Amino acid sequence: MPYLRITCPALDTAQYADIAQQLTNAVNDLFFNPKGGPSREELRERTTVHFVPYRDGEVYVGARTPQQRGQTDITVELSDWYMSVKQQRKVATRLTPLLASLFGVPAAHTDSVNFRFHSYPPTDFSVGGKLLSDLVPYAGRLAKKLFG
Repeated sequence: MPYLRITCPALDTAQYADIAQQLTNAVNDLFFNPKGGPSREELRERTTVHFVPYRDGEVYVGARTPQQRGQTDITVELSDWYMSVKQQRKVATRLTPLLASLFGVPAAHTDSVNFRFHSYPPTDFSVGGKLLSDLVPYAGRLAKKLFG
C-alpha cells in the first residue's frame, strides 16, 4: 500500500490536489502487477500522498534555504511492502522528472528531487486490524516479491 510523504514548498490546496492525482496515477502504473496483488482500483484506493510543506527558513541544504540556493528541494519518502531495488530504481527514474515538472524544478536541477525508500515485509503493516500478510494471498505476496 504505497505511502508517499512529500516534503515540499507550501502550495495552495488546488495544486496539492493536482499533484496528488498525478502521483497516484503514476504510482498505480508503476506498482500494479497483473500477475498478482491488489487490483488497480484497490491499489488506487490504498495509495496515500501526504504533503509536509515547508516555508522559507524551515529547510536548509548546505546551511542555506532553498530560496537562498535558488532551488526548490523536494524529498519523497516512499513506503511500500516488498520493494525490490529494481522497483526502487524504476520509481526514482520515472517519478523524478514528474515531480520536477509538478513542482517547477528545472531539468538541470533534478538532483534536488530526492527519494528515501522504506520497504517492509507484509507482516509489518496492518489494515483494519489485520496484517497485510493475512489480507494478501500468498501467491500475490510471492508475485510482488519476485516480480516487483
